[in-house]
Amino acid sequence: MTTWTLWIGALLVVGGSVAQLKHQAAAARALWVLAVLTFVATTVGAVTTSEVSLPLVITLVVAIAATVALVVITREPTRSAASRRGTD
Repeated sequence: MTTWTLWIGALLVVGGSVAQLKHQAAAARALWVLAVLTFVATTVGAVTTSEVSLPLVITLVVAIAATVALVVITREPTRSAASRRGTD
């Protein structure tokens, strides 16, 4: 079950990144929140069933790092206050 939940989380992360690239920020955030919840559920499930192992810990760390990296890469560029007012 652990492997499947990690794959589901990965698909949610990719879906959120695609939504962000298509300028659908609300959908992207929702998918990323679901991905984080999936990763947390995987961690809790592994701890409660005593399936914690080094490969699982490494996989979870990589999954969380990839999620953060994709969120940063696909983030909408922020504009300064001066450019919002129309002056540079």
